[in-house]
Amino acid sequence: MENRIGFGRRLGAYVIDFVIILCLAFILSNLLSEFLWNFVNVSDEEYDQVSKIYGNFTDTMLTISISATLLGFLYNLLEGFTGYTLGKLMLGIQIGNQDGTFAAQNKLMLRYAIKNIGTIIGLIGIAISIKMVGTIGSILGFVIVIGCFFTLGENKLALHDMIANTAVYRKNELAQESLVGSSVDAQE
Repeated sequence: MENRIGFGRRLGAYVIDFVIILCLAFILSNLLSEFLWNFVNVSDEEYDQVSKIYGNFTDTMLTISISATLLGFLYNLLEGFTGYTLGKLMLGIQIGNQDGTFAAQNKLMLRYAIKNIGTIIGLIGIAISIKMVGTIGSILGFVIVIGCFFTLGENKLALHDMIANTAVYRKNELAQESLVGSSVDAQE
């Protein structure tokens, strides 16, 4: 438990990932603005409200928002396949099992789904055009964000780690196999 990564380094990785996603979203939005505009599903009244905030940049902000949501969803899949994002990789941390061993991909994907439940349900809500589904996704996403602060505790586990039975470690400190499995093998 003492070698688990707590809030600070995880936040640093998140900030790096956020900047990467935002830069990619800006580029994608500029390259594919016409195509992305097809996914903007707002009424004239909603558009007018948004344009009061962003003025002439309303169309750009809406397409960047769509780009960032889609790219963030896909970018964070890296974590489900590898146990780290580019931000985590840069900071030398990786997701593993709570016992300090490498996590199987199905466990990493479960953690990804739990951690990104708000976005997943929100995208489903957009796809089926039911705003209530998006609202439920937002509430669940908020719960997960609050659960990230659990890493400040003694166990250094976020809510999604507790549910998926995972933890974050320095990459070079993850063991190849569990201690329980190796002691059983040694006895046989």
